[in-house]
Amino acid sequence: MSIKNRIVLISLVLFSPVIWALSQAEEQAFVYDDHGKRDPFWPLVGPTGNIINYDKESHASDLKIEGIISTANGQNLAIIDGQVVKKNDLVGDFLVVEIRKDRVVLTQGQQRFELKFNKEE
Repeated sequence: MSIKNRIVLISLVLFSPVIWALSQAEEQAFVYDDHGKRDPFWPLVGPTGNIINYDKESHASDLKIEGIISTANGQNLAIIDGQVVKKNDLVGDFLVVEIRKDRVVLTQGQQRFELKFNKEE
């Protein structure tokens, strides 16, 4: 047997298990099991700075006003679930249409919701 044939034979013996393992790995693609939670590789904040909500369905009753701020120029801001929002901002699927000193008015489609701010004494 020539040296060239021996090298080919040795190469086949040494590398055939590696080639077989690679072919098996291509057939079994890894699938991430999220266990019902957000995929950790998805972003938390969108390009506009809003927190991204990955829940399929959100309800106005799930939102909580944490504070309302009146600025010197008359623009009102609200803190809803840790997110500072102003008029025309989105909170999940809800559009902020009005911020008053004791409530925030939101809309979702044609529905209108009022979140009341309960000051703690």
